[in-house]
Amino acid sequence: MKTAALLLALTALLASGCSHVSTHKAAGADLGRYRKVFVEHRLSDGRNLDEIMARELRALGYDASAGPLTMMPPNAQAVVAYEDAWAWDFNTYLIGLDVSVRNSRSDRILAAAHVYRPSNVFGAAPDRMINEVMRKLFPPR
Repeated sequence: MKTAALLLALTALLASGCSHVSTHKAAGADLGRYRKVFVEHRLSDGRNLDEIMARELRALGYDASAGPLTMMPPNAQAVVAYEDAWAWDFNTYLIGLDVSVRNSRSDRILAAAHVYRPSNVFGAAPDRMINEVMRKLFPPR
């Protein structure tokens, strides 16, 4: 019985140490006041993460769209950019995601987030990782 409890505690410790989400917002930055958000599509992204992010932002109540930077609507107030990291272990899965939010006019960085899930066992599907990051950065409207 003690061995099972110790094994469970060790597994929980390892799981929490293997993944993390961190966010940072610039002083005075309130992302809730930016209603129109544009998610910049990365040319190397063949998995449409930009569309998933825009869908999540719309679910949070924002007017969000995605595409190449040249297609950004003139009334966009904030731009979301991202870097994704994938791994392959008999299955391809997202292990890391860096997201930055900047003012569309001044190009000033307003907030940034980093999520890292190094293994498929403790990792999450891209939709779940994006959901977690967007909800930490953008308050529901």
